[in-house]
Parts: sequence; C-alpha cells; structure tokens
Amino acid sequence: MREGKIREYASQKGTSKLVLTVGVIDGDNMDFSVYGPKGKEFPKTEHRYEIGSLTKQIMESLLAKAISEKKVSIDDKIDKYIKMEGAEHIPTIRELVTHTARYGNSYPKAVARREMKNALLSRENPYTGYTNENLLKDVNSFKPNPKHRKWVYSNFGGAVLGRVLSEVYGKDIKNLIEEYAKEELGLENTGYTQDTDVSKCWKWNGDEEYLAVNGLVSTIGDMMKFVDENINKEPSYLGEAHKKYFNISKDKYDMGLGWIINHDTGIIWHDGSTDFSDCFIGFEKKSKKGIVILSNKANSGKINAARLGTELLSEMIKNRKHR
Repeated sequence: MREGKIREYASQKGTSKLVLTVGVIDGDNMDFSVYGPKGKEFPKTEHRYEIGSLTKQIMESLLAKAISEKKVSIDDKIDKYIKMEGAEHIPTIRELVTHTARYGNSYPKAVARREMKNALLSRENPYTGYTNENLLKDVNSFKPNPKHRKWVYSNFGGAVLGRVLSEVYGKDIKNLIEEYAKEELGLENTGYTQDTDVSKCWKWNGDEEYLAVNGLVSTIGDMMKFVDENINKEPSYLGEAHKKYFNISKDKYDMGLGWIINHDTGIIWHDGSTDFSDCFIGFEKKSKKGIVILSNKANSGKINAARLGTELLSEMIKNRKHR
C-alpha cells in the first residue's frame, strides 16, 4: 500500500526530477527511503531540503518552552513585549499561534502583493528584506475587518510571534531558532544555510522577521528526530504544544501550538512548502507512529506532501489497530 501511494505521487506530471524522501517512525525504530520519478528507489542519502513552514513548528516548540519556564503566558497581549503605539488591535500569544489574530493571509498588503507576483510570475522569496522596522509599522497600523472569519492561516501572525520570542530571549530570530534547534533539540543539520542539494532555494539576507516562519533547511534524520521527540515528549514541554488551544471546525480539527490536530485519527501534523519544496511531518502518540515527507517539488494538485503523509500515516495506524 505504501509503495503504491508513493508511486502514484512520483508519477504525476512535473516529477521528472523528483527527489522524494520518506521517513517512517514506528515505536523505537526509524528508517527512511529516497525515491525518484515513477517511484524508483534511489540510494539512501540524507539530502538537504527547504522545510518551509515547518520552521514554525520549531519556533512554536520554543514557545512551549517559554510557557513552561513562565517567561510568557499563552494569553498575554503582545504589547507586553512589543512596543505598540496607537494600535487598534493588540492580539494575544494564543491568537498568534492558533492563526486567530485576524491578520488573515493577505496582510501586510505589500507582502501579499509580492506573494501574488511570486505565484504568477517569479519564484523569488516574497519575504526578503522584511525587517523589524517593517513589522512594527504593520503590526501597529493593522485594522481588523469584523466580517473576516476567526481562523485564517497567517504567516504574518507567525512573524509577530517570532518578534515576541526575540524580545523575550534578547536575540534576533535567526540566531534564536538556530541555537534552539541545535542545542536544545539536537537538530545538528538544521539551519538557515540556504544550501539545499536537491533544488534551488529562496534567498534571505538574514535579518528578515519572516525567518520565524520559513527559511530553515534540514534533513530527513533531523526531521525524524524532531517527530520522535514530539511523540515521546522529550523535552517534556513539547507535550504542551499538542493540547487544544482553538477549535478550527467542529468534529474535525483543533489547533495546538501551531500543530493541527485531527479529531478522527488523532494525527498531529503540519506541512510546509516553498517554490522549491513541499514537506510534511505528522505523528500519532498512542501508536508512537510518525511520517516525514520531504520533496523537492512544490505543492501542486496531486503533488501534495500533506496528502501523501496523512495517507501513509493513517494506513500505519489502521494496520496496527487491525492486528
């Protein structure tokens, strides 16, 4: 079943130069395989991929640590940490991490225009050059639209959360996340290195606020280790990130600290993509099973790492229950 789903993914139009790495966590065992077009198995090599919004999950794991150390409270308003001058809207940390701060996916407008241009015309990083000065201006001038629905995925909200953590720890977000990933989580091959070996990658100057939500490069070994740490709650505060902080839709999905929690399967997951990659990490704690998908093909139609990952993980859990 697993090989069939991988072969289906790897046979879609646009996968002629595919390098797909699939990691499997099953209790105490971890292993991975690498596939090319049509599902052909490649030599087992730990390639380096952009992991897109999986950067958020590392940042939000740091948030869980900050909460456990009582450096922040989940319902603190951000003006406790960020200078707010004449702002009409001051969200809480809970609202930032659950995408309920009402920023939506089209704010700031200047960034949204660059995202649209990127989607239609170019493959350039739409967040390059967006610094602390830009963020403070935009967070203070934001005016919420009361007609907008409560939950809308927001990279800007994640960038604001990164600024809060930068203020709490007294470090710029790039160094803060890299140090945390390597020193606390032991993800030795994860960083803002812009050195992928399976595709191009977005370029960064190194001082962008959006590095809180994007920009990390990693390997299958590190991502499997991160999933295993979450399954086993090592460090223990990682378990706090798996609790329900907001209900997205009744009987379907909840939000943890950045994580999406499926009601029906118990799967906890997130995905991340750029113009040059599409990735997924997910796990189910009771069965201690997890899946990592790292692909050098952008999310497009049936080329969808999250769909592949959830299908493979659901099948693993189903097979366990039927034994």
